[in-house]
Amino acid sequence: MTDLSVILPFRNQADHLGPLVRRYLDEFSPHPWSFELVLVPNACTDDSVRICREAASADPRIRVVENPQGGWGLSVRTGLGAARGRFVCYTNSARTEPAQIPDAFDRLRDRPSAIVKIVRRGRGNFLREFGSFLYNLECRALFRLGCRDVNGTPKIFARELLDRVALTSDGDLLDVELLSKARRLGWRIVEVPVEGWKRHGGKSSTNFKSAGRMYGGALRMWWNGS
Repeated sequence: MTDLSVILPFRNQADHLGPLVRRYLDEFSPHPWSFELVLVPNACTDDSVRICREAASADPRIRVVENPQGGWGLSVRTGLGAARGRFVCYTNSARTEPAQIPDAFDRLRDRPSAIVKIVRRGRGNFLREFGSFLYNLECRALFRLGCRDVNGTPKIFARELLDRVALTSDGDLLDVELLSKARRLGWRIVEVPVEGWKRHGGKSSTNFKSAGRMYGGALRMWWNGS
């Protein structure tokens, strides 16, 4: 079995997708553990799907599973469902530096019943930082989560957790669903702080409307006992 499966959703990132995938391969290849990259084109309307397929045809460590419906949560769940690794990782491919994942994975192997995740120290945008602060404050109050950044990725954890949490969120609430269910099972959440970083390319889908849906969605999730 593969040691680590890394799920990389892509939403209209054709301008940098190919070089970014090569960076993952170059960064992971020297390590002693085996890996696969599971590329998930997320309702793409550009050339991302073709580039993903070409990358997969050129390297057996790359696989492609598409999510034509769209949605962050559904894209992650689609990738996790196809993953073959003993450990799994998912991340925001537009912002993640590949070099951060091996260090986080090394920390996890000493803590099998934990989720290791990256947390950014700064976002470089006051409104985004303030909105994130409010959302994380809400999640800490509702779900008793002690982590600083609920949505921070990469997140890495043992595959066995997937069978126990039964994730259902199709949208942006997937992260709080995963962490809250893991906490109730007694799994630790280990945060690795890094400095904020810039997007590799593409455009963020976060806006006031989507932020409002997240605030209200978290409250409904708590109310329904999810």
